[in-house]
Amino acid sequence: MDQDLRSDATRLGRKSIIFALVTTLFALVAHAVAYLTHEYAHTLTAWSLGWMAKPFDVDYGAATVSNVILLGDVSDNVSYNPIFASGHGPSAAVIALAGPFVGNGLLYFLIYALISTSSVRSRRYPVMFLYWLSLMCAANVWSYVPLRALTTHADIALAAKGLGISTWLLFPFVMAVSAWVTWHFLTRMLAQVYETITAGSLPNGVLFIAFTAFWYFSFFSGDAINGSYGLISQILSMTSRYLLFPLCAAWLGSRYMSRVTSPR
Repeated sequence: MDQDLRSDATRLGRKSIIFALVTTLFALVAHAVAYLTHEYAHTLTAWSLGWMAKPFDVDYGAATVSNVILLGDVSDNVSYNPIFASGHGPSAAVIALAGPFVGNGLLYFLIYALISTSSVRSRRYPVMFLYWLSLMCAANVWSYVPLRALTTHADIALAAKGLGISTWLLFPFVMAVSAWVTWHFLTRMLAQVYETITAGSLPNGVLFIAFTAFWYFSFFSGDAINGSYGLISQILSMTSRYLLFPLCAAWLGSRYMSRVTSPR
């Protein structure tokens, strides 16, 4: 009897480790894809408006371990100064907003539509990867609005400058979109995929919720938490990491863990 229990515990632990490793791999690859679609949305828009010579002329940065895995040094390589100097501020605003709201926001809803199809939603690993890609898209929007919206640089500040308004005036409009994406992700996307991904396993459910809350509210707060985007962004980022992260994990646990039937 004791030997059977130890055997079951060993098997359960092994499956949990595999699930965690697969989740980590999918999350890292999905993060890279979402990061690049964000940057390509900038460059494609700039190219289509005549402000870049090549549609995919992204600056990929140095080949360091950190940059290869997390793409932290990758940038869109768009020269905004000539656009502003020539009096084409609205074009600059469109280019700046294309990253978070087309490269990530629009892609999020396209992924949701794909996962909702009968040919995809029953396939565990494709759904699993698409889920993480959707999270990276939605959380990228969150990382800009609200976390890096009320600042002097980056996409939202550039968009406000291009429109000739303050970031405070632009904020309610972009925040409404970001809040809607976050609400949709936590209540619609999660509900759509939870049972397929966790397969009724209690450890899988715990890991799934922990990874989700961490990536969305903690990981994506990292860029502004050191104060490089100003005090407001720093406070918002700290709130996201140290308050919303655990609150999200607790809320998701209370909402979805009841669906888990056994510690398989």
